[in-house]
Amino acid sequence: MNDFDLIKHLRSEVGESEPDALNGARERLLTVMARTPEPRRFRLPVKLRLAGVVAVAAAAAVVIATSPAAPVKPPATGDALPPVSAQNILLVAAASAERTPLGSGAYWHVRKEKDDGGLFTESWTTRDGQRWMRPVPGRDRSVVGKAPSARFWLAPGQGELSIQDIEALPTDPEALKQRVTEMIPTAVDHHDPAFFPLLSLIAELPAPAKVRSAAFRALATVPDVQRVGTVEGGEELMVPDGDQEIRLVVDPETSRVVRANRLPTVGGGVAGANGEHFFKLTTGWTDDFPGVTERGKS
Repeated sequence: MNDFDLIKHLRSEVGESEPDALNGARERLLTVMARTPEPRRFRLPVKLRLAGVVAVAAAAAVVIATSPAAPVKPPATGDALPPVSAQNILLVAAASAERTPLGSGAYWHVRKEKDDGGLFTESWTTRDGQRWMRPVPGRDRSVVGKAPSARFWLAPGQGELSIQDIEALPTDPEALKQRVTEMIPTAVDHHDPAFFPLLSLIAELPAPAKVRSAAFRALATVPDVQRVGTVEGGEELMVPDGDQEIRLVVDPETSRVVRANRLPTVGGGVAGANGEHFFKLTTGWTDDFPGVTERGKS
């Protein structure tokens, strides 16, 4: 029996019966991942590192399985390591988020683009409560104008927050999930009321590193989040929603949500892409601001 055979067997024996132990092992792994890496010449592909989360968690089960209360049995023929799950992807992204600050700048910039690269919306928000955006309703699409509000929304019409409110959110996953659930009395597009606000936090709100990390960890506990597969830019995840699906593409290395088919708008509504289409999402602090324009061309 080689090491991988033993790991596969122990994972099958302990995986469901000792979830707390395996969660602890995964947390220790993610702590190691969160440390500043030493310089190296190459990096393993994301898919292999994600699989490593599962393998190391399984290996950690050796101590549990070889205790008197959990005797080891011969491995069954055809055993395989568990597939990379949505939960593992979110946990890896959580570790990346915790060690990746959002940067600095005068404006929190959010740009949503259509599949064809055309602009959907773009906004610049300052810490002192000002926002500029384009397109401006009723004006040329290239015009940048002052927005009536600089508040952010956790969900359509619910959970209104300032930048300071976002920065003060809990950094513990359970506490964060409870807080946003209290702020969103009505579930949006999913039976778990925490889902949409957690998506908002990881996708486009200016949450600090530890809050974003907690949001990823909390999202990993939400039922029905599924992995679709590896796609351009990261890993595609999906949540069933009746006859529709909420889809997002997460880059576990950067903890960025690079695309999504449903997102909140700065006005408190929800933007949804049709069919299999996505919005491409770019966010970050910046000092670049085009300034207010009175006229322009589409």
